[in-house]
Amino acid sequence: MSTTLAKLREYETTFIINAELTEDATKEVVDRIKATLEKVDASILNQDGWGKKKMAYEVNGSPRGNFVILHYAADAGALTEMERQVRNMEPVLRFMTIRHGEVTDLDAKRAEVETAVRERAEKAAAE
Repeated sequence: MSTTLAKLREYETTFIINAELTEDATKEVVDRIKATLEKVDASILNQDGWGKKKMAYEVNGSPRGNFVILHYAADAGALTEMERQVRNMEPVLRFMTIRHGEVTDLDAKRAEVETAVRERAEKAAAE
């Protein structure tokens, strides 16, 4: 079954979460962000965690951050609501959203993202 939608856009948002949080607290923050997206009818295509990394400069006194990337399809209103919610989350130090383009077939986009993730994993395993 194919889901065809006219006004969905593909987004990727990178979040930097305070590295001093426990793993459970970090997961809770990510779950809150995902719940916000799902509440506004966004479809999460992929989630990738880069872990704790040293930043180029301190942000709010933190030299390290826990990097999380969410790849999703949503309309512009969903993006506005998600960003409004994230701005009010104290553990989120910074975030940046990139728009990749229009999504006309959500199922095809999911399959494309899953293929890309699988190929990336195979390439990393081969190295």
